[in-house]
Amino acid sequence: MNTEQLLRNLGATGNLKGFRYAVHMIELAEQDPTAVTKVTKYLYPETARHFNVSPSVVERNLRTVIHICWSRGNREFFDEVAGTRLTYQPTNGMFLDMAAAFLRRREA
Repeated sequence: MNTEQLLRNLGATGNLKGFRYAVHMIELAEQDPTAVTKVTKYLYPETARHFNVSPSVVERNLRTVIHICWSRGNREFFDEVAGTRLTYQPTNGMFLDMAAAFLRRREA
């Protein structure tokens, strides 16, 4: 499963502005697990540079992707990705960490 498939299975669609940002950040976090400890200092600015937008645009649009996945997506699969039953919408950093860790586990 690749990053785009993961997001689509969670309920995100490619027409969301944040979809591409999420793919980019999850792939960065998948390659470097420490990246999720530097969300505002590294992931947002790096993604913003890559897509020629501001870090606040990246943050807001990622939050929208997460909200769509949480409110309209496949909650069972969301819990599988998280590795536990979630009772609240994850933060941006938590979401990126969960998704990257899930993809790393699938590759192993």
